[in-house]
Amino acid sequence: MNFKHSLVIYRKELMEVLRDKRTIFTTFILPIILYPLIIVGFNSIMIRQTKSLEERGATVAVQDSVNNNISRQLIQDLTKIKNYTIIPYSETTSWLYENKDIQSIVTIRDSLGSDGTQFFKVYIQYDKSKEQSRMVFNKLSEQLSKTEKELQKELLQSSGISPDFLNLIDIRERDTSSAQKKMGMLLGMFLPYIVIMMLFAGASIVAADLVAGEKERRTLETLLVSSVGRLEIVCGKYLTIITLAMLNMIVNLFSISFSLKFMLANQSTEMAGVALPLNAILILLIAMIPLATLFAAILLSISTFSRNIKEARSYEQPLLIIAMLLGMVSFFPAIEINNLMALIPIVNIALLFKGVLINEFTISQILLTIFSTVVLDVIAIIITIKLFNTESVLFRTEEESGGLKVLKRKPKTFFNPYNGILYFSIALIVLYYLGSYWQAKDLFSGLIQTEIIIIALPVLLILRLLRLKPKEVLRLKNPNWNSFLLIPFIAVSAQIIVSIISQLINIVFPFPEKYLEALSQLYKMNETPWKVFMAIALLPGICEELLFRGFIIRFFEKYSVRWAVVISAILFAAYHLDPFRFVPVLLLGLLLGYLAIRSCSIYASMFSHIIINGIAFVLVTYSNTGWVKFIAKDGENLNYWLIVPALIIFCISLYAFHKVTAKGEEKCVE
Repeated sequence: MNFKHSLVIYRKELMEVLRDKRTIFTTFILPIILYPLIIVGFNSIMIRQTKSLEERGATVAVQDSVNNNISRQLIQDLTKIKNYTIIPYSETTSWLYENKDIQSIVTIRDSLGSDGTQFFKVYIQYDKSKEQSRMVFNKLSEQLSKTEKELQKELLQSSGISPDFLNLIDIRERDTSSAQKKMGMLLGMFLPYIVIMMLFAGASIVAADLVAGEKERRTLETLLVSSVGRLEIVCGKYLTIITLAMLNMIVNLFSISFSLKFMLANQSTEMAGVALPLNAILILLIAMIPLATLFAAILLSISTFSRNIKEARSYEQPLLIIAMLLGMVSFFPAIEINNLMALIPIVNIALLFKGVLINEFTISQILLTIFSTVVLDVIAIIITIKLFNTESVLFRTEEESGGLKVLKRKPKTFFNPYNGILYFSIALIVLYYLGSYWQAKDLFSGLIQTEIIIIALPVLLILRLLRLKPKEVLRLKNPNWNSFLLIPFIAVSAQIIVSIISQLINIVFPFPEKYLEALSQLYKMNETPWKVFMAIALLPGICEELLFRGFIIRFFEKYSVRWAVVISAILFAAYHLDPFRFVPVLLLGLLLGYLAIRSCSIYASMFSHIIINGIAFVLVTYSNTGWVKFIAKDGENLNYWLIVPALIIFCISLYAFHKVTAKGEEKCVE
């Protein structure tokens, strides 16, 4: 690779983007104009609106059901509220209230205590959905509280008791936080979300045009036949997206900070004149670079895969929604950055941003955030390079995109990555809502319904509608029996390995107690052991393998079998909706995918899946037996010494499986 060639492409793409007046306006000029108008203008309108509501006052009707000196004093004190008109309750009061001619109705009633003391109850009727009504309620409550204090003092004085007893405990606030930290807390709620969205927007403005746009204009071919290599082209376009994304984010951040500083300077608050320290800004900019590179790599992959800009934009929308949802984590005050959160993409940046603003973060959290994001970035850019070097992807036709018209003539065009992600998303939504509903009603029957109706049945129906042969598509073929005999050794040792990995994860990132209790309930259903085994081992082993190693893996095989195994494993782990077991399930998914592809038979992965789930069932169900106590301490966690024989058996059996199934992978992919 010649980096000078990449810089040539970078300069070319950057100059083309900067020549576009619309891009210049949306990226640089619009944020500078927009945020002052929104933030400062909105704040001015709110201040004027509040002042206007206070000056407008309100009309309040009072119904006095007691009619004694105290109730009359309550009414008299209400008249002291500025711009408020107090009128007596009448037959037309309810009608006037419904027509908004009066804003509140106050009803005064009394009751007697056990010792004969008279107590007063004041009911304030108002419309909580209206800003003016809420203000009226606050004014009335404040005035009634003042009157209550005065009446209590008079009562104590008449009884010869000092009124100071009302303030027996004087609570005073001692705030140790600085104005800088208060500002950080305020900005940390929404600023990370806005910055992440602007970073994504800045990258998406140009990403779709750099490859998909060139395909549409038919200028990509000219670039490909030049002396510049494809890797150099990818790097040049990649740097262009990163540059514009970071510039857009910096401009937006500057505009927001300036607008907020101007707004606070015009208010008599303790945060007036406070600005972010330079070191915080530098940390935030450094932390945002990996996220910018991640967005750039993913969006460049989408642009490379898409046939035109319209298709690229449609693929970007789900990614935008995911980024929005993950970025919104900064709105939750109870969630803070920690070592576990630092590994979750986008969430880690949002929480780190928030932590830096309030000066509560560690160097390890910064390094974990950057490292985890860079790892995903490297994976995404490798995918982009792979796509760019695949002619069938780079110059896809309408037939290869699997349109409805083409689908009738060529049903196999249904199996493309877009349809795969779409089907998985729908299946995940149905599992989350319908599956959770069934399992909440009855765990045992809910699990069976989920496996059969949600996971397996739709796969068979789709193949029936497309008139495809399930035996061919799902690889329902007889396995090599020599390889099949090795499956128990592979599955048992793999389950031991991932169980110990899960235990180590629990040490580093402790699982919540409620989560562990809910997980244990899965194996302790009030059913006979064979029924429980069927629900958590047999049916999942069959149905989930049909979905992931039989059906979903087919959507990604066309361009790379190995990536199809990886992607199906990631989706398999995500489908379990369990972040604490994501890594162990992902590793098992990779193994199951390898077994299915290598043996060219889904029965291999089914058998392995059943054994893996069955081992977990046996360990929990028979935890008090002698042989389980020998391998598992406390009847739950496996002894760590088991990792040594498990690794030896796993490596030997997997190597033997690989040898026995030679040439199986090539024959399996059609």
